Amino acid sequence: MVFSDDYVAAVVPILVYWGYSGVHAALGHGHVMDKYRLNTKAEEDSRNTVSKRAVLVNVLMQHLMQLVAVTVLTPVIAGKGVGAAPSATSSSYLTAARQIAVTIVLYDVYRYAWHRLAHRSRFLYRHLHSWHHRLVVPYAFGAKYGHPVEALIADTAGASLAILLSGMSSSPRATAVFLSMCNVKGIDNHCGLCLLPRRLQSLWNGAAYHGVHHLPRGVRYNFSDLFFVTWDKAFGTHLPYTVEERPGGGGLVIQPMRPKQAAKASAVVTPVN
Repeated sequence: MVFSDDYVAAVVPILVYWGYSGVHAALGHGHVMDKYRLNTKAEEDSRNTVSKRAVLVNVLMQHLMQLVAVTVLTPVIAGKGVGAAPSATSSSYLTAARQIAVTIVLYDVYRYAWHRLAHRSRFLYRHLHSWHHRLVVPYAFGAKYGHPVEALIADTAGASLAILLSGMSSSPRATAVFLSMCNVKGIDNHCGLCLLPRRLQSLWNGAAYHGVHHLPRGVRYNFSDLFFVTWDKAFGTHLPYTVEERPGGGGLVIQPMRPKQAAKASAVVTPVN
């Protein structure tokens, strides 16, 4: 083999990120997906306070950091560091699937806790997390845009901890699958297209749910930012919303409920999808 499994864990998720972002970019050039669009293309430039060029450079730098971090950390947390014994043989597919599922839940809880803290702390928000909220209107390849220090805390440290606790640290290939799934889900949540079936919206995160959080009215709610919306509902930070046809046609618009309305709502209501 030219590349070891450790390098697969480092490289594959990055390739998946840009490949999937490219799919969204290709779809965005036409009008096929306009009926699912939560914001107009013009709003991506007019409402955001950072250019797409700056976002591109930032995300490329984030991936360079990720490449180095995963390359260094994967053999270490797998027990292959200095003085460590070689890891055991690869897990079965069933075991790997179970470990990935557990890792997803652990990482999702970590991300929720960090995300909520990053908003509750004025220091963390001002100096770190506010970078990501320069994207009032998110788009696919901007999913990972943010402060490099926050990337180390939220992404690198959080994912490493979840991988260790789940027992998946000895399987770089399972790690590659997990990190790739996180990248795909992050892009889905930032792509600006309301594609998630209505029946899944009470559990599963999506562009509309996370889009609420990027709006001024919803910035202190909907902190679940990857897989499940369960944590917001459990800890009182869930803000319901509706998705309605844009006046004049040409897509959809998110309408967050006001907090008093949200207190009476028990589930997300999305009449259009």
